[in-house]
Amino acid sequence: MIARLERWTAIAAVVATSACDRGFRPLEKGDAAPAYAAVSLSGDTVSLAHLRGHAVLLNVWATWCPPCRDEMPGFEQLSQTFRDSGLVVVGVSVDRGGSDSDVREFLTAHGVRFTIVRDPEERIARTFRTVGVPETFLVDRSGRIARRWIGQFDPLSPDVITDLRAALGPTSRRGG
Repeated sequence: MIARLERWTAIAAVVATSACDRGFRPLEKGDAAPAYAAVSLSGDTVSLAHLRGHAVLLNVWATWCPPCRDEMPGFEQLSQTFRDSGLVVVGVSVDRGGSDSDVREFLTAHGVRFTIVRDPEERIARTFRTVGVPETFLVDRSGRIARRWIGQFDPLSPDVITDLRAALGPTSRRGG
C-alpha cells in the first residue's frame, strides 16, 4: 500500500511539475473558487455561484473509493451540525460506470443526506485541478478557497472545525 501511495505521489509530482511549466498551478487558499455547476440526483442544478453567501464544503468522491466512504459520516455530521449556520456540504460523485440509482443505493446504505451531484465526465477535476479522490475544498462565504485537503482526512478534527467556523464567519457560533 505504501509503495503504491509513493508511486502515485511521484506521478502526481511529475504531472504537477510539468503542468507548472505551462502556467498551471493548483488552487490554493485565498484563490477565488472557479465557476462550477453540476446536476444533483434530484435533477436540480447546483452552482457555486448560486451558493455564494454560504460556506461550501465541496467533496470529490466515488463509490468505489474506500477513503471516500470513510469520510462520508463526518461530512454528514458537519452538514447536520452547521446547516443552520450557513454551511452547504456538496458531494461530487465522479463515478463513471453505473447509474444514478447505484449512487442513490450507496447514499442510502451510508446514511448520506447532504447534496450530491454527479460528474461522470470529471469536469470538477479540470476545474478545481484535483489529483484524485477523495479531495475536498472549503469555500468561504465570499467564494474564496479557505482550505484544500488532498486525500483522506478527518472532517470532524478540531483543526477542520476551526477552519469551518472561520469560513462561516461570526454567525457560525450557533453550530458545533
